Amino acid sequence: MKTLPRTFVRACFFAVLAMPLLLGAQTPEWIWHDNKGSAPADNEVRFFRKTFTVGGPITKAVLTVASDDQATVYLNGKQVMASRGWNKATSVNVTGEIKTGENLVAARGKNQSGDAALIARLELTLPNNQKQAVVTDTTWISSADETSDWFSTGFAATGWGKVVSKGKLGAQPWGDVMTPRAATSAESLTLLPGFKAELLRSSEPGEGSWISMTVDPKGRLIVSPQNEEPLLRFILSAQGQIAKIETIDQPVREAMGLLYAFDRLYVNGKGPNGLALYRLRDTNGDDQYDSTELIRKWAGDGGEHGPHGVVLGPDNKLYVVCGNFVKVPDDVSPNSPHRNYADDLILPRAEDGNGFGAGKKPPGGYVARMDPDGKNCELFASGQRNTYDIAFNRDGELFGFDSDMEWDWGMPWYRPTRINHIVSGGDYGFREGSAKWPIWYPDSLPTTVDIGIGSPTGARQKTSSPNGPAGETKGRAP
Repeated sequence: MKTLPRTFVRACFFAVLAMPLLLGAQTPEWIWHDNKGSAPADNEVRFFRKTFTVGGPITKAVLTVASDDQATVYLNGKQVMASRGWNKATSVNVTGEIKTGENLVAARGKNQSGDAALIARLELTLPNNQKQAVVTDTTWISSADETSDWFSTGFAATGWGKVVSKGKLGAQPWGDVMTPRAATSAESLTLLPGFKAELLRSSEPGEGSWISMTVDPKGRLIVSPQNEEPLLRFILSAQGQIAKIETIDQPVREAMGLLYAFDRLYVNGKGPNGLALYRLRDTNGDDQYDSTELIRKWAGDGGEHGPHGVVLGPDNKLYVVCGNFVKVPDDVSPNSPHRNYADDLILPRAEDGNGFGAGKKPPGGYVARMDPDGKNCELFASGQRNTYDIAFNRDGELFGFDSDMEWDWGMPWYRPTRINHIVSGGDYGFREGSAKWPIWYPDSLPTTVDIGIGSPTGARQKTSSPNGPAGETKGRAP
């Protein structure tokens, strides 16, 4: 037999070593439990597992998941993601959860109705910038029964069977849900005369959807993603371009309100004490936040109708706007500017037909005012639905951008997306269901501008403080 050249043997050997790195080219598949020919039932719950091996340290790991209809995902026994919906994949950075050696990704999938499927891709970046991927395919196993520690690495998956594939990424009825969405081009924006827009950066997989931003005294942008990813800090070059991106290593997430004031970073989101207003500090002068302090805890539901924007008022007090699913704090001052609110209905209200907000009592969304340490909380104004952000103008007047309820279109009580001039003690008449006040009620303050159909968005204020960058106010620490 003819002997192969030594160089050819060496080339084959290196090709074998490189095979795990080619996994990045694999296409994930929509998978579900093998129901032996039976269609998925409504509210059906199934459990999935996949073990994989990592040969050495990694520099980045991003997990992307979509589910028809819900999925809770675990890595090595720790919950890292909750996916809701099939039409848009969710990505999270899980670099800190991956270890050298054997790893486990597990998921609890729930079908609400109709088709049922789960799709996932875990992309690992190695030090040489090559990729390795773990994707959903028929090598995964599943079970219809929930047992203790089913998502842990030490669990013996006895009796679990192979999943079935419903088609590769791109298959109908789901389509390609993992292609990153492109940001709106700056050229397509309509601007007022004298303004110019420039796209600096789009969110990348593992960074979530950015939901709030502030600026620190050094001109750096601090951004919060929507999901479980850490806060980001963007360092700008002298030309205004993003030169470096840092993560803020503190246990706060999903901040819908950010404010830098009094040499602190205020974060309105989820943290060690749940949904709350937190204050981050750099205690040792190394330019890194190393302390997270609870300022004020919020009661009620979180999510998109939870606590939102936080700004510093001309009186050096914090003003926080909350959505209609947040309860007024129990310790609110009895001398608050706004004290008297009720449904004021002769007939019972008709609740939302889909049950959204049903049973929730006034005052709806509100603005709270408090000291920089979260104490002496006052109810400043209320009667808003879900104002996402607030801002003061140069004259010290407060404004907010409130949302409509799209399911109310065509109803007599529909209220369009609006700009409110938020005054001390003001009630803007939002009540759940059919109980909303018309603007002609004598005790309901009218809108400043009705926008129409739309969604709430951020607001921006510009101050002339010499102690901080435009848009922020820096003061003495309390």
